[in-house]
Amino acid sequence: MPNKKLSLEISESLYEKLEELSELTEEPINTLIIRIIAMRMPSLLRETKEFNQMLDAITPEQLHGEIGLEEVLSEQF
Repeated sequence: MPNKKLSLEISESLYEKLEELSELTEEPINTLIIRIIAMRMPSLLRETKEFNQMLDAITPEQLHGEIGLEEVLSEQF
């Protein structure tokens, strides 16, 4: 698969942390960033899918009950 180029704008404090890690590991910053993203990606995908499934399982009735709209709606009608 061909590589894609990506430019990022990050805070100076984050860059300094990456720079420190780069010095400690003697790895280039871009290599560290790629490794960090690659290691975190599987759990991010799993967590996002699980979160979306939980959101999809919420019914309008549950939502109204959670935010107190059932009482307001019943008083209006």
